[in-house]
Amino acid sequence: MTEAPKDEFADYIERVFPIPGLAFNDPVKTLEQFYFENIGAIKLVREPLTEWAQGDIIDALPFADFNDNGEIVSSTKPGIIASSSCDLDRKEKIVFFPCIRSDTLQALSSYNSIIKNKVFEFFYVGETAMGYKVVVDLNHPMSLPRERVLKNLELGRITRKHSLTREGWYLFITKFSMNYLRADDSDTMEKR
Repeated sequence: MTEAPKDEFADYIERVFPIPGLAFNDPVKTLEQFYFENIGAIKLVREPLTEWAQGDIIDALPFADFNDNGEIVSSTKPGIIASSSCDLDRKEKIVFFPCIRSDTLQALSSYNSIIKNKVFEFFYVGETAMGYKVVVDLNHPMSLPRERVLKNLELGRITRKHSLTREGWYLFITKFSMNYLRADDSDTMEKR
């Protein structure tokens, strides 16, 4: 079996796994399309859609993490649905990212970049009906059984707070893609 030329293969990968709005190797330009200075304010969240969908924010879900001693620490916080909308009615598990209060990140040197959506690992949503501004942490996905989520929604133990607007959803999947689907650096790609 002959190997395809590297440029041809890279072109194929770009076509098969496109990153929404991403000019190849130019993630900054991709995010700039969402900057306030370029398009004005985007209302990223609104009342929930009739059916649950990717990008819905649900309050409050259990999230697990590890402390400095390696012990599991659990907390309850809002989560945003990362699973595709078409998977919500057929997959056994639903993937969520935790939503954190933006003011808890103010001590970070990258805070101003985070709230301008310039940091890949975070998706800044902004003001919510929960009474505070939200940042989605794209580095801590978690899955929960779909049936458990549905049951808790029906019983009112958890509630859908928001759905993303079209622009908010595009920014969400763009940030998700940039965090997880961007190409490796050229040195690593050369070694592959």
